[in-house]
Amino acid sequence: MLTHMLHAYDLQLNNAKRQVGDIPDALMCTQPAGLVNHPTWSLGHLIMSAHGVGELIGIEPDAPEGWAELFKTGGTPSSDPTGQPTKAELLAELEKVHNSWKAALPGVDAAVLDAEHPNEQTRAYFPTVGAMVAYIMTSHEMDHLGQVVAWRRAAGLGPA
Repeated sequence: MLTHMLHAYDLQLNNAKRQVGDIPDALMCTQPAGLVNHPTWSLGHLIMSAHGVGELIGIEPDAPEGWAELFKTGGTPSSDPTGQPTKAELLAELEKVHNSWKAALPGVDAAVLDAEHPNEQTRAYFPTVGAMVAYIMTSHEMDHLGQVVAWRRAAGLGPA
């Protein structure tokens, strides 16, 4: 099953690259038609979520300084590009975190994945670390990449 999950994770990385590939940096933080989660925030949030959950499976977080605050869950994305990473920086970090997960997961003991999620609030949705890992690798990425697709349409860019 892990091989299939890793394959899907690779497909999502390629999808992310395709969805933002033709978006100029100058547009990455715009919020057309009231869409708050712009591509910069969506990619940054995926990166920071992977760094955070990665700690649960033994991956040392090494996200760029300041990104945790910029892209936190429940945060308010800003349309001001000042201080925001470029598209190239985001894609490089997304690829780096994907590669970290792909390298680490085959060596993660099943007991780690079967362990109860350490956060009581989160446990209501993801009872085990493995459930959270599967979510981050699949549904969470596709949810936010779907937001990028909607953003593209609102920005008049059409499909990637």
